[in-house]
Amino acid sequence: MPLIWPTSRGWFVLLTGLMWFLIAVVNHMLFPFIFACGAFALALASFCGTLVALSGVSVRRGPVGDAATGQTVAMPLLVKNELDRPRQPLVVLEHCPFALEQPTRTVVESLDAAEERVVQRRILAMHRGEFELSRIFLRSGDPAGLFCQQRSFRCPKKMVVVPGTEPLPDLRPSLRYSILTTVGSPVSAAGISQDFYGVREYNPTDGLRHIHWKSSARFHHLMVQEYERNAVMSVAVLLDADERHVSSRDIGSNLEYQIRAAASICTHMAGLYCSLSFAAGGQSMTLMPTRLATQALQEILLQLAVLKAGPIPVDRVAYDLAMRLPRNTVVYCLTLDTADPARDALRVLEQQGMGVRWFCAPPEAFPPLRPMPDPAAPAAEVAPRRRVSGPTQPSLLHRGMGLARALTGD
Repeated sequence: MPLIWPTSRGWFVLLTGLMWFLIAVVNHMLFPFIFACGAFALALASFCGTLVALSGVSVRRGPVGDAATGQTVAMPLLVKNELDRPRQPLVVLEHCPFALEQPTRTVVESLDAAEERVVQRRILAMHRGEFELSRIFLRSGDPAGLFCQQRSFRCPKKMVVVPGTEPLPDLRPSLRYSILTTVGSPVSAAGISQDFYGVREYNPTDGLRHIHWKSSARFHHLMVQEYERNAVMSVAVLLDADERHVSSRDIGSNLEYQIRAAASICTHMAGLYCSLSFAAGGQSMTLMPTRLATQALQEILLQLAVLKAGPIPVDRVAYDLAMRLPRNTVVYCLTLDTADPARDALRVLEQQGMGVRWFCAPPEAFPPLRPMPDPAAPAAEVAPRRRVSGPTQPSLLHRGMGLARALTGD
């Protein structure tokens, strides 16, 4: 059922009419009574106009795809005026859980008679997760702006917002190989192995000495020689989601920072044609088997999108992960604390021949975001990152550090 309520202008007209009516009753005067009747008549006419303001208007949702945090999501709507008369502007409202603004508002200009219009909406996604969109609200009123009417339309839709990623051009895990397959595949890093695979475009991780000059002259851009291998580099990402060490529940928490780092690492590894496994604690334990990174990437991003903090600690996940990884796997461990249990678990991984890369985002380096910081207040000093090789001394991260610098040391 449509909702109708007076606007601030409508309340002013109604209270003015009531005031003139009381003056007319107390003083037995004609002109105040006429003014009161005029105000009430205007309010009644506006109310009747509001009753039909949204009649004959329908709305349908257009195709909506998945997105990543930090990106705008295209959410088109099809608004149709089914009556043979023009309609005044409308406002579309929707509660989108992934957006900062709640609800989102979009103005639809006046509709002509029997017009069907596609309303393009672009909403910035800031929260990751799996969301179920339900109702869309249309809001309009009378030409005088005294009353407002709102109608809801059920337009269900499910969508996923995965964590955003950053490019990591200088992230190069040590090239230790575990024999996982005998099928030849591109190494991606030009010049490795001896069996020629083909020629491809140059990327910043390739050495200049492997440029294929004849192909570069032919295609007018740099091309490199790529070689085949019978072994696959193994990489694993271990993520801590222990609720005891999460700095806050906002988008600037240390957990969200580490999730973005994990997504960036996995996306980068998918471009290196290596094998990849993923494990995380939190609300439930996640252990994904080792597969080619290109095949596992989308599933890992989905797991990161729905990951929630919980009671399962990272050391428990690390011990289970150690039994599933081949020797010489490079393990990127992203924790929220440097407690001894996590340190001991990573030491076990290293003793089993793993190459451990430990990055820690402590809660004190990620204080809760403030809505409006005081510009006169002095800026908080952030301790520099300490980077020492080996799992017993993690690289300490803070909020103002870009992922390329945090994970590669630049």
